[in-house]
This record gives sequence, C-alpha cells and structure tokens, in this order.
Amino acid sequence: MVREVNEGSSELNIGGRFLAFDRPQFFTIFVVLAILATCMIVYYVKQKKYKVNEAPKGFVLLVDMYVGYIRSLVIEILGPKFEKLTPYFLYLMSYILLSNIIGIIGLENPTSSLTVTLSMGIVTWIGTQVVAFKYQKLSYLKTFTFGIKNKKGNKIPLMINPLEVISCITPLISISCRLWGNIFAGGLVVSLWFYFLGYVSQNVPALAMFNLLAGLTVAPIHLYFDLLCGCIQALVFTLLTMVYWTLAKGEEAVEQSESNVVVIDKKQPVVNKQVLVK
Repeated sequence: MVREVNEGSSELNIGGRFLAFDRPQFFTIFVVLAILATCMIVYYVKQKKYKVNEAPKGFVLLVDMYVGYIRSLVIEILGPKFEKLTPYFLYLMSYILLSNIIGIIGLENPTSSLTVTLSMGIVTWIGTQVVAFKYQKLSYLKTFTFGIKNKKGNKIPLMINPLEVISCITPLISISCRLWGNIFAGGLVVSLWFYFLGYVSQNVPALAMFNLLAGLTVAPIHLYFDLLCGCIQALVFTLLTMVYWTLAKGEEAVEQSESNVVVIDKKQPVVNKQVLVK
C-alpha cells in the first residue's frame, strides 16, 4: 500500500513498515535503468538480424565502437587478464554517463545524490581490496605497518602506520565526492540561472513575453554542465576505478602487465625490442 505523506512524496508499505521515497533521484534511477535495458534489447534484436559477413551500421555500429573502446581501456590499463570485466566497466560507464546527462530533459540527476555516488565508490573500494589480496596475498597487510628489514630483506611489521590506513580510505571518499560535487554543483548553477531568468522576466516588462536572454543562454549552459561535464565525469570515474585496481596489484604485477612480451619462433624476424626470442 502506498500512502501520500506530503506534496511530491509518498511511502510504500512493506511488511507493516513504510519506506519513504520522496527524493526525485529515486524515480530517475528507474528511468535510467529502463533506458539502459531498452538500449540493450534494441541492440540485441538488431544485431541478431545481421548476417555473418554483413558489416554493422547505424545503432549497432555505434554500440560496437563503444564496447570496443571500453574493452581497449580495460586491456590497456588493467591487462588482458581483466578483459572479462569489460561488461562491468561498460555498464558502469553507461550508467554514470546517462545519469549525468539525463538532466537535459528536466529530470533530476541520480548522481547529484551523494548516496548514489557513495554506493558506486564503495563497490570500487571493495574491488580494490579484492584485487590487492588476490595479487599480493597477505603481504598486502604489511603495507599498513611500520617495520624493519632483516638480513634477507624481508619486512618485519612492528606497528600500524596510520598514514597508510588513511590513504586506503581516501580513494573511497575522493572518487565518490568528486562525481557528486561536480554534478551537484552543475545542477545548482543551472537552477540558479533559471531562477535569475524568472526574476528578470517578472521584473522587466519588456522581457515578459519574449526573454531573449533565456533563449541564448539556456542551451549552452545545458550543453556544458549536463553534456560535456557529464561525459567527462563518467570517464574519470571509470578510469579511476581501473587505475585503483591496477595499483592494487602491486609493483611486480603492474610491471608484468605493462610489458607486452611476445614469444616467437627462431625463424620469425624480430620487429620489436620487447619481443622475446625463444
């Protein structure tokens, strides 16, 4: 059962308890998910109609180029072993991008809510810890301690290093607040400008019927704060997630993924200094 509490807000009865969803971002989240699901279905249907030797075009070609771009970023930054995570970064980038630019049609940006950006930041932070323990094992815990080295060069932990603990938590706050702050500030600037235009229209009779200032400035403001900044922030969040996961692998793993070593046969000519002759 849904009951109305105040104007524009309501509560949903779940097991005798009422769950309030009076935030405009709550509705926009489902709009974003619906748009993404629709695009996936349309792509699947159109892609199935193509023959094996037929070149894609239109919407299918656009999606293929987008998927290929995300895949190349994953391989270049994280390494070929993480190629299977391409669908995750593809959805992450698409969700943030659509959430940032949906304000153009008058809906509230989901990423203007700190809860949304913090949730995505927590996922990124948890993924960072998982990658760190996977590649560095328990030696990852030594990075949070002060220690001395013995004769063999091994580090003996003595006490916890508070700076390392803080630096571990800082990316969670940084990546969440950066996205939220930019989108929230952009929406605030756009709202203030609309209020200013309304004030001018009410107090200047000559502009009451035809506000030339609004017609000339609204489109550029939306293009900058909603479209341009939205695309940049979506890309920044995705790239930072990849970089954090890459750094969590440790120095040895990073050097291994960055060195593109190819094993060839003796009869084949060497065309690159990084090629290892077997």
